[in-house]
Amino acid sequence: MGTIAQLFESGERSADKGHFNNLVMLARVDGKIDTTEVNLLSRIATRLGLTSEQVKEIIEHPDEYVMVPPFSREERYERFIQFVEMVNVDGVVDDSEERLVSKYGTSLGFTDESIETKYPVILEKVKAGISRQEILQQVL
Repeated sequence: MGTIAQLFESGERSADKGHFNNLVMLARVDGKIDTTEVNLLSRIATRLGLTSEQVKEIIEHPDEYVMVPPFSREERYERFIQFVEMVNVDGVVDDSEERLVSKYGTSLGFTDESIETKYPVILEKVKAGISRQEILQQVL
């Protein structure tokens, strides 16, 4: 049901929490959230302006947060790149993680064909250590 505060928060804040929740779900899809995933989640939470209490709430009650896809093409790609970063952060990308990235990509408004084309390119660039901004510029 959510808290009173959740009822009155902005659409942008709600979208940020939904996005962060999706990242948490990607991190735990293999059954655990390891140190590298926690570190990436912490950096992203800080960038999104989420408090430690909000992060704890999202992790403890993931069903209360839905994905609100961004409107701009650039923001959708940026989120998709973050999903790819999350599944790769531990150096191992398994099938369940790839399926979840594909599902979230669809939720962001990407077609299956677009995901099949962009995902391997983005993953390769993430593995090569290319910054999110550079990847974003290259895939737009």
